[in-house]
This record gives sequence, structure tokens and C-alpha cells, in this order.
Amino acid sequence: MRRLKILKIYSIFWLLIFFIVYSNYETLYGFFFSTVKFNTTVLSLLFVGLLIVIRASIELVMLTGTFAVIRYKKDDSLRFYLTGIDKIFPENVAKMFAKRASHQNIYFTHSEASDVTQWLEAKFINQKSYIGFFVSMCLMVGLLGTFSGLLIALSDMSSIVLSLKGDVNIGEIMKRLKSPIEGMAVGFGSSLFGVAAAIILSVKGYILEKNQAIFIEDVQDWINSLIIESPITNEDGTMMGGNSMTQMMDVFTEKLSEFTEKMSKSNKANETVLKMLSQSIEGESKTAKDTMTALEAISSGIRDLNINHYQSSSSLVNSIQDLSTSTINSNRNFKIMIELQEKNNALLIELLKKLEKQ
Repeated sequence: MRRLKILKIYSIFWLLIFFIVYSNYETLYGFFFSTVKFNTTVLSLLFVGLLIVIRASIELVMLTGTFAVIRYKKDDSLRFYLTGIDKIFPENVAKMFAKRASHQNIYFTHSEASDVTQWLEAKFINQKSYIGFFVSMCLMVGLLGTFSGLLIALSDMSSIVLSLKGDVNIGEIMKRLKSPIEGMAVGFGSSLFGVAAAIILSVKGYILEKNQAIFIEDVQDWINSLIIESPITNEDGTMMGGNSMTQMMDVFTEKLSEFTEKMSKSNKANETVLKMLSQSIEGESKTAKDTMTALEAISSGIRDLNINHYQSSSSLVNSIQDLSTSTINSNRNFKIMIELQEKNNALLIELLKKLEKQ
């Protein structure tokens, strides 16, 4: 009923606009072309604002149809429908509906109901801010045209007053008053179109806002009827609210599956980390083994080098000793030979002396 009243007001408003435009077409035509620069800007802003309102209205109709279908679909049809519309919702709401699709049943927790209503309110507030911006722009352009026209009128009127002298020609003054009157027409024409455009956008925005408020209220009523409440215990110990208990068990199962999924993801991540650590440790141990092998080879080479050096030194010492021994022996032999030569020389001299005496 409230939507029908709003639609009636909307239709009456458009009929009133068409009647005013039709009955005053020539006057509006003259005012429009008297200040075509400002009025073109105003009409452009009005056109863009109307496009935003129409787009918001189409989105509202689509959301209304979506929630209406969700409300009345059941079982497999509900699951297929929720699986197909996940892209029009934000991530948290789409994930929630996807989980409900797996259970083929719709119910909400308090936090999920709050997420849905907050998303709708934020979406509608953004649209309202856009419409308010274009309403303000229409008023601002109309006001700018008003002041421009008044400035033109005052400038021309002041030039007429200053040009008056003793003899006043009324006909000439009337001709010269045409320019100030045109300036006033510019001012009032731009003001008229600016205010009219702002009123049209404001009324359409108000009607859209009322429809959005009614839609949010209906969605809240529907969601509140599906919120899971705690079961009540009677005096005899029986539990009331079996359906609520079933839904609570579904939520518990869902949360448990989420926890299990998170644990599996965590285990996979831990396995990956441990695998990387083991590979790193194996690589480091292999590097350490290679380093130890290289160090052992270097140590063995140094040991062999020392042994060879020691052996070479021992051989050199022995060679030097043998050389010194042979030198000493040769010196002794040479000395003995010299002594023998001296003895031979002495004997030879004695022999020569004996021969001379004979």
C-alpha cells in the first residue's frame, strides 16, 4: 500500500510537470533562449541527475526482485539461484548466501542480518549523495545566471542614467531600456530553470529515497523472521523451538566446517613451510659435507706436502753430508799426494847430488 501511494504521487508529479510545460511552452521557450548558456548547463545537469535516479530505480527494482525470489524459492531451485547471483552481492554477503545454498535453506544470524542491512544502507546513501550533488549544482548554476543577469541589467541601467541630460527623449530611453530588461530576463530565466531542475531532482530523489526506505524495512522484517533465536526450555524440561534448534545445529555444523577448512589450509601451509625447511636443511647439510670433503682434501694435500718437504730436506742434508765427507776425503788424499810428491822430490834431489859427485 505504501508503494502504491508513492507511485500515485510520482505519477501526479509528472502529470503536473507536463501540464505546466504544455500550458507555458511559449514563455518557457522564450526564457530558455534568452539565457541559453546557463539553461543548457542546467538541463545537462538535470539530464545526468535523472540518469542517476533512473539507474538507482532500476537497481532497486532488481534488488526487490532478487530478495522476493530468494524469499519464495526452496530446495534445489534456491541452491541454483543463490549460486548464480553471488556476483551482485559484496563478498561477505555472497559467501553467506553460498553457504546457505549448500543447506538449501535460508536463515540468518544477527551479525549476518546486520551485514545485509548495512550493505543496503551504504549503497542507498551513496546514490542519495550523488543526487544531492546534482541538485546543488543546478541551484548554483541558476544562482550564477541570476547574478550575471542582474549585473548586466545594473550596468546598462547605470549607463542610461549617466547619459541623461536636460532634454529627455522618452522614446530614446525606452529603446535603451531593452538591454537592462534582457539582462533581467537572463537572471530570472536561469534562476527559473535552475530552481525547476533542482525541484524535479529533489522530488524524484525523495520518492526514490522513500521506496528505498520501504524496501530496507521490508528486508529487515523478512530477515528478522529468519534470525536464529536461542531455544527456550519449558518447566517440564522440554525444548521449544525445534526449527530454531535445527538451524542452530546447521550453523554449528557450518562453523565447524569453516574451522576444519581453515585448519586444513593451515596444515597445508605448515607442510609447505616444513618441506621448504627440510629442503633448506638438506641443502645446507650437503653444502657442509662438500665443505668438509674439500677441507679434508686440503689437509691431506698439506700433509703430503709436508712429508715430501721433510723427505726432500732429509735427502738434501744427506747429500750435503756426503758431499762434505767426499770433499774432506779428497782433501786428505790431495794432502797425502802432496807429501808423497815432496818426498819424491827430496829423493830425486839426493839422487841428483849423488850423480854429480860421481
